[in-house]
Amino acid sequence: MSKTSLFTLKTTTLCLLISTSGFSFAANQVGDNLPYFDAQRQTVQKNVEVLDFSTSSSQELAAYLATIPRQQAPKEIVEAFKVATENNRKIAPEYTEMMEHQAAIRQVPVEQLFAEASVTDWSVNQKIIKSMQQNQAVEELNGCTTVAFNNGIVGQTNDLSINALSDNTTIVKTDSAMFLPTDGAHFQGMGKHVGIVINFLGITAGDDGLGSSNLVSTDAVFAAATSAKSIQDFINKIEGYSTITPLNFTLADDQGNHAAFRIHADGTELISGHTRGVGHANHTEGFKQNMLEKMEAFQANQAFFNTFAREQAVYSFLDYSPELTVESMQWLFNKKPINLSKYQGKDFVTVEAMVFDVKNGCAYVSGDNPRFTDYSKTCF
Repeated sequence: MSKTSLFTLKTTTLCLLISTSGFSFAANQVGDNLPYFDAQRQTVQKNVEVLDFSTSSSQELAAYLATIPRQQAPKEIVEAFKVATENNRKIAPEYTEMMEHQAAIRQVPVEQLFAEASVTDWSVNQKIIKSMQQNQAVEELNGCTTVAFNNGIVGQTNDLSINALSDNTTIVKTDSAMFLPTDGAHFQGMGKHVGIVINFLGITAGDDGLGSSNLVSTDAVFAAATSAKSIQDFINKIEGYSTITPLNFTLADDQGNHAAFRIHADGTELISGHTRGVGHANHTEGFKQNMLEKMEAFQANQAFFNTFAREQAVYSFLDYSPELTVESMQWLFNKKPINLSKYQGKDFVTVEAMVFDVKNGCAYVSGDNPRFTDYSKTCF
């Protein structure tokens, strides 16, 4: 056998071994511990279901949303959301009317629907309060990195318990908005001018808004943004209101504006970030500074699930990336430390990602962690 033939044989064998190794990784199932840097497994959902209501009435959209299972809200939370109904009507009147149609179909008061669309954040916040009182690691502060570019592109990784992975990720498309219908309500999405995504902040960013007269529901905040003409128009609508727990909303509009907008009981904060964009994770600057005075950065990131590292990764990307495009944001969402896959028994993972290109009117949503599947694209 010639040296050339021997080299070819060795190369072919090496390629076969690499290929076989890839297949063994892909054979992993959801729930398996995976390598930190090269996580691979089978996907849960290859294609997102797109439901087109662009020629349907608000009653028809309400009828669909009424079929979606919802979280249960305690009676005292529902009671507190009576005031939110009228506030919601001020910031998102058409959405509130549609939710009233849904409430009639479900035969419940509309404040129950608004409470159920917001109660998950309240529940997580109670766990954080308990963890901090017991001086434990706050692993509830462990998900969602949001990014907005200065060209109308905004997106996030949606990070939840691995139990939240399912094969029914859906995007609703109307004549004026596209959004994820979580709990039968309006969540992350885009309108004709503004796109919006979310970070949980909780007690680390101040008091909650439960019981206040200026309370609005989380879904109504999303609806207020997707119906706005610009980020400034959204701010004008939402200024003076509070959500059930402190939250951050990251936004981009079709005029190239971008911002992280924090809402809490003490007021609102507008963060413009980098000239090329803005990134956010699950903390404020004050909380970060406080933690880094008590522990090293690596320890802080371990205790708070990479929230500081995830934010820093966004700004490092904004510093060096030659392109700010849909593809580059998707690339960023596939990389550590932003992308979370199951590792060393930690069950909090990236369950989906979304990128909204407001200028071009297109939404890209993955039905699973985007490391394991493609994005589905839908446009106005």
